Amino acid sequence: MTKEVMTYNNITPAQVDLIKSQIAKGATDDELKLFLHVADKSGLDPLSRQIYFIKRSGKMTIQTGIDGFRAVADRTGQYVGSSDPVFEENGEIPSKATVTVNKVVGGIVGNFTATARWEEYYPGKSQGFMWDKMPHTMLGKCAEALALRKAFPAQLSGLYTDHEMDQANNDNEPNETPPKKTKEINPKGGSKQLEETLTEEAPKEYEATDFIKDDNDSSKLFEEAQSELDEAFAFCKNKEVHDNVINNLNDIKWEMSEANKEVLVNFATTYPSNREKFQNVAKDKAKEWKKSMTSEDYNRLYDYMGELNTFFDMEVE
Repeated sequence: MTKEVMTYNNITPAQVDLIKSQIAKGATDDELKLFLHVADKSGLDPLSRQIYFIKRSGKMTIQTGIDGFRAVADRTGQYVGSSDPVFEENGEIPSKATVTVNKVVGGIVGNFTATARWEEYYPGKSQGFMWDKMPHTMLGKCAEALALRKAFPAQLSGLYTDHEMDQANNDNEPNETPPKKTKEINPKGGSKQLEETLTEEAPKEYEATDFIKDDNDSSKLFEEAQSELDEAFAFCKNKEVHDNVINNLNDIKWEMSEANKEVLVNFATTYPSNREKFQNVAKDKAKEWKKSMTSEDYNRLYDYMGELNTFFDMEVE
C-alpha cells in the first residue's frame, strides 16, 4: 500500500518537517495532519507563531490570538468589521458580552451575532489575573472570536483564541482536558545567580564532540530537564496555584501570550525565593545535561533557563 502524501497550499514539505520537530513536538501523526490542515486552510504561519499547537494532558488544541482571527476574516474580502462588545453587567464584572460581525454575502451585508458568558469563560482566581484586571476586554474578545467563527466557519472551524482557552484547565471546556496532576515537590535551595551558576558549571557553547549523538535520548532528556526546572520555579504549597503555573509554563514552550506572562511574573514576584530553587537545579544538573544532550538541545535549554530567570526581574504593566 502506498503511503499517503499530504500536500498543502501554503506549507512546503521542508516546512512540514520543521513544524513537526520544532512547533508541534509530541504530536501524533493524526494530530500533526490536523494542525497542518488548519494552519494551511487559515493561511496562518506556524513558523512565525501566528498559530500554535498546544497539548494539555494528552489532548491537542490549536490556538491563535484575536488578531489572527481578524486577519483570516479580512483575507476573505467579505469581512466588513464588527461592533464594539455590548455588555450585560453583574456588579463590577460583565455577566455576558455580545459582538456582531458584519460579512458581505451575495452583495448584502449580513450580521453574525454571538454571546460569551462570564461563567463559561472566566478561568478562576488562580489564573484569572488578566480577567480580574480587564474583565470587559477579555470577555469581549471571547465574544468576538465566537462571532468571527460563526461568520467564517470554513476558515476558522477548529481554531480557538488563547483567551477562549484560559479556562480549559479549570472547567474542561471546550476540549474537556482534565486538570494536570503533578508530583510532590521538595527542591533544594540555592543562592547564586543563573549566569554565574551556568558559567561555573557548564558554559552555553560546547564542541560537538562533547555531546551524545542520539537525538531521541537527547530530546527526551531535554523535556525532562525542562520539567525539573518548571517544578522548581513553580514550587508552592498551594497545589491549585502550582498546577496553574505549570500549565502556563507548558504553554510558553509553544507561544507566550500576555496572559501567560502576567501569571508567571505575578507568581515570581510572590515567590522570589524560587529563583534560587530553580537555579540550584541548574547548577546541580548542568554537567549531566552537558554530557547527555546535543549542543542544540543544551543551548535551547540554556535559553529557557534564562527566560525563567527574567520573570523575577520583570514588572507587569
